[in-house]
Amino acid sequence: MRAGVFLPALGLAAVVLAQDPKPQLTQAEAEAAVTAVLPELQSIRGLDFKAKVPVTVIDDRQARDYALARFRTMTPEAKIRADQTAYRLLGLVPENVDVLKTLLDVLEEQAGGFYDPGTKSFYLLDDMPKEATALLAAHEMTHALEDQRYDLDGRIAKLIDDDDASFALSALIEGSATKAAAAYVANGIAAGTLDQDQVGAMGESVPTERLNAMPAVMRRQLLGPYVLGLAFLGRGDVDAAWAHPPRSSEQILHPEKYWDPLLGDEPKRVAIPDPSKRLGSGWTRAGSGVLGELTLGSLVGAATPTASDLASGRVPWTNAAASGWGGDRFELWTNGDAAVVLLATVWDTAKDAAEFAAALRRDRAEFASRRAGAKVGIVAGPVGDRRDALLTLLVRP
Repeated sequence: MRAGVFLPALGLAAVVLAQDPKPQLTQAEAEAAVTAVLPELQSIRGLDFKAKVPVTVIDDRQARDYALARFRTMTPEAKIRADQTAYRLLGLVPENVDVLKTLLDVLEEQAGGFYDPGTKSFYLLDDMPKEATALLAAHEMTHALEDQRYDLDGRIAKLIDDDDASFALSALIEGSATKAAAAYVANGIAAGTLDQDQVGAMGESVPTERLNAMPAVMRRQLLGPYVLGLAFLGRGDVDAAWAHPPRSSEQILHPEKYWDPLLGDEPKRVAIPDPSKRLGSGWTRAGSGVLGELTLGSLVGAATPTASDLASGRVPWTNAAASGWGGDRFELWTNGDAAVVLLATVWDTAKDAAEFAAALRRDRAEFASRRAGAKVGIVAGPVGDRRDALLTLLVRP
């Protein structure tokens, strides 16, 4: 289960701002702050709003209830369960972690507000610092502006079974909003329209205890769209990217593979042959998806940044073992309480595949891999003497 999928599905929540006890934000203050931001934001993006975006102040409980309801609307319940089981079998999240609860807890710690593509509305939390409303509005109203042009929910819905492409879309969405908000702040400081209190509030430290405690693979998916998306858009035009959105985390991690026509690298479609005969009777496919370079990096030792890493500029996201990704697909198969993950990966070269295979963990009894040329297959779960046949299936020509 991927946090990168959650973020747009939860309402494009912005990761900003400490929320110390202060006088609560009123509806009138919120509306005035947003109205003041819009002219400059439209100038930065070179787009005009087609319709007015409603602004509503809500409390933490309402925000959490909304996030949970929207997630369940955008993501089928069966996929939630299947993805979490697959991630546990692969060793990406611990057995005792409830992925959805963990994500909601972190967003409760981090979020100051969100734009909802479903209701076409902007929601601000009442306990956020009033001085920081402008920055949050610049970020979230960029989502609203682009939703009126590019139909965010429609694009998200088409990628429900391709988690890696969903992450890439999230990086475009959040990278664009982060870039616009940064330009808004820079312009305000240069023009003297942002005062000392506002700039200071924008720089307040964010509580990060829950963020840093979440499983590394989820932290990569949650932070990556903001940080990597901003770097990705530093290489080219935002609206050009919207015309042909990136399709993989590889393109986000290595922007030249998207922007440079000589280095363009589109993901390969990977299919897993029907394993029913090798698994035996009673097994059914319960879920599937694409992991991509960003998530596969967690299997081969790629470091995951903490909040302090982001502040210092030390942001390791991938490594040599995860680079050279060509495509992948995983499937979760179940038989009663038993479950197994089959993961087929394709790499740009046999050398890339060998580096990935060599870096995989060898200390888990129910986790096995095999390489053949530029393919690496992984079987995770209790399948006994069927493992060898399944690995052969995953890497066959």
